[in-house]
Amino acid sequence: MNDTTMPDDIFAGTAWYYARFRPPYPPGVYEAIERAARIDGTGTLLDLGAGTGTIAMTLAPRFERVVAVDASAEMVEAGRDLAESRGITNIEWHVLPAEEIDALGGRYRLVTVGSAFHWMNRPKVLDLLYPLVEPGGAIALTGLPGFLNLDSTDVGDPLATTVARIVRKHLGEVRRAGSGVYREDPKRHEVYLEESRFTDVQIGQVDFAVDSDLESIVGHIYSTSFANRRILGDRVDAFEYDLRMALLGLEISGRFRRRFSAEWITARKPEGESDAR
Repeated sequence: MNDTTMPDDIFAGTAWYYARFRPPYPPGVYEAIERAARIDGTGTLLDLGAGTGTIAMTLAPRFERVVAVDASAEMVEAGRDLAESRGITNIEWHVLPAEEIDALGGRYRLVTVGSAFHWMNRPKVLDLLYPLVEPGGAIALTGLPGFLNLDSTDVGDPLATTVARIVRKHLGEVRRAGSGVYREDPKRHEVYLEESRFTDVQIGQVDFAVDSDLESIVGHIYSTSFANRRILGDRVDAFEYDLRMALLGLEISGRFRRRFSAEWITARKPEGESDAR
């Protein structure tokens, strides 16, 4: 996305699948985040672009208070229900675009953004976040690049290639994004962080394996912005049949193990830093 506010319907109808079929970040990602933020059980976490609350709920025991924010009311409702079912009581949920985060106010020891920063106006959001972060606090970005998307077919991954072929057969060559299209900005997140007022940008990755079957792969695809059930409409049954048959042609057991690298990027607000521009 070219650093503009994302379309309102980009993840419409996906929350149920998102909560159940998106793979969790491996523990090493959280360890890197905790080191950067010097988490000690106090303070407030802001999870921006929280989705159904994977990061918010994982880190909730490490903070006095968590504020989870997402532009999608559907995602927030699903996250709130999940937190309640798990007995997590220190998360506040808000429906708000990242580009309006200054309206929320507050002060935060840590700001996290998981697999969502590319949908935001990154320079604007970083500028708005800086005065909200406590001196000595941190921002942490993480994601699973190439896990299951249309841009991962050049890395020799047969499963990704198969998925891309079926998606293109039913939805065309242009990558969808809700009612719009996705236009990738090649400028990496860490470059935006280096251009912001945050300092000490650190980058790393954590290798991990994911075991999938037909149900989890189909469910994951229905959680995406580019091939969810709402976008597919009356093509959904034909799409799912073709996808399942293609995956079984790739591996008759319908079970796959894939290796990935979860990326993390952290940056800090210096101790004693003034919020004045």
